[in-house]
Amino acid sequence: MKLLEYRQKEDFGTEHIFTLLKGKRRSFIQLGLSWNEYPGAPYFQLAIGNNRVIDILFWCWKFGFAFELLGITWDSWDK
Repeated sequence: MKLLEYRQKEDFGTEHIFTLLKGKRRSFIQLGLSWNEYPGAPYFQLAIGNNRVIDILFWCWKFGFAFELLGITWDSWDK
């Protein structure tokens, strides 16, 4: 288990991912900040359940923000 992990991902822009208390497949808190090359319409999503306690996704123009509490680690499907 890792206490804190940082990843940077490049895909149509830069995404910075911070993970607190990360296990093999699950993590306590994940936070993602992104700045993309292409603008988009404002978007807000709030999800509860389905392998996580709460998930918040916000998108406005080129800026994106994501937060997840007690969910599956985002980079676990990359492996």
